[in-house]
Amino acid sequence: MRITRVGLLAAAAALLLAPIAPTSASASVPAPHAEAAADRPDFLLPFPCDSVIELKTYRGHNPDDKKIDMYRQGMREGSPILASADGYVHETFSPGGLEIRHGGGWFTTYMHMTGVAKAGTWVKRGDVVGYMGDVGSEGRPHLHYEQLYNPTSDQDADNQHIVNPVLQGRGPLVMNPDSPITMTSTNCGVSTGSSLFAQSPDRSGVFQWSGSGTTWHKVGGAAGTLYAGGAGLFATNPANGDLFKMNGPNNWSKVGGPAKVFAVTGDGLFGLAPDGSAVFQWSGSGTTWHKVGGAAGTLYGGGAGLFATNPANGDVYKMNGPNNWSKVGGPAKVFAVTGNGLFGLAPDGSAVFQWSGSGTTWHKVGGAAGTLYAGGAGLFATNPANGDLHKMNGPNNWVKVGGAGHQFAVAGDALYGLSPNSDAVFKWSGNGTIWHKVGGPASFIAGR
Repeated sequence: MRITRVGLLAAAAALLLAPIAPTSASASVPAPHAEAAADRPDFLLPFPCDSVIELKTYRGHNPDDKKIDMYRQGMREGSPILASADGYVHETFSPGGLEIRHGGGWFTTYMHMTGVAKAGTWVKRGDVVGYMGDVGSEGRPHLHYEQLYNPTSDQDADNQHIVNPVLQGRGPLVMNPDSPITMTSTNCGVSTGSSLFAQSPDRSGVFQWSGSGTTWHKVGGAAGTLYAGGAGLFATNPANGDLFKMNGPNNWSKVGGPAKVFAVTGDGLFGLAPDGSAVFQWSGSGTTWHKVGGAAGTLYGGGAGLFATNPANGDVYKMNGPNNWSKVGGPAKVFAVTGNGLFGLAPDGSAVFQWSGSGTTWHKVGGAAGTLYAGGAGLFATNPANGDLHKMNGPNNWVKVGGAGHQFAVAGDALYGLSPNSDAVFKWSGNGTIWHKVGGPASFIAGR
């Protein structure tokens, strides 16, 4: 059983940030238990397709030639972390960590994440198991990653079982504090964990983007409303409002009855009673829910947690635990939750504010806006005059990324838009105002 991994935090920041260069093939040596290499799963980088990842280690990483700290180019926090191979999440631990059992004595470990997948979850390669965060990483958001092999047990592995990793067919990699390895993720398969979903124009079917070109796959039938986030994809029955969870393509299970509104956080599903009298949290099993709060106006969920408004005056509260809420601010026209922050638009739409994370203190970070969109890719706001979309790069630092759209959706660390007349779906390139068409007509888009 994994007891602790805090020893890796003791190294100096200067070592963590040391420049690195690709490890030469001649420097690689066989990993321990190399005789089982043929049985090693085909591990891919645990980041979305085409992400550029820098692999680092530092002296004292114990063992510093095998443990990896992964940094995503151009992104400090919020990137979805994907399972690098099929497996079973058999254990979670601090700080922000989990271990996946892949079979044949193979395991992978991930740390410093938010929205960590629950123990007991089966995952496919490419499924989201968390989000890159700053949990126990002392201001240096990254993912700590390990591959482990225990030839004597298929149930658990620990520090003595860590091996030199093989990623995307490269390796075994021998990490060097003075030598970086830069790789581009090929973890590009369709999964239920990280994707863009859309409802057909007549709402008769739910479709999932393949991640390539304009190819989509039907994954569900008629739906009323889609809700997506770290905890999964959910849809309401258009006839009676019952809520269903997608377990896989065309594989849905009922998880609850109707609600005034649902909200999905990094690892939880919440619902507001139809009459607004109480907030409930899904237990994660069957159709069992537990009351976690009283009356509310509406709910907002995301990587930063669950928030609810006071139905009487619009004040916003954060859920710290079941039936434990604290006021964090006054009313707003709309709120938006990113992977690590809460934002609000002034009631008159005149300015955007960010919660400080303490008490009811907020800081102005932007001017007038029409509405807000948020997720792993950051915070976005529409121009109230013409609908143009802008991205917040920092407090009061915004840049235009596109024109007006019927709707936008932040899926993981990507941004998508539905054209003004809903006849096409586009993905933002991440550069300037360049967008690429990824699909045809749709009535609604949602992503996680």
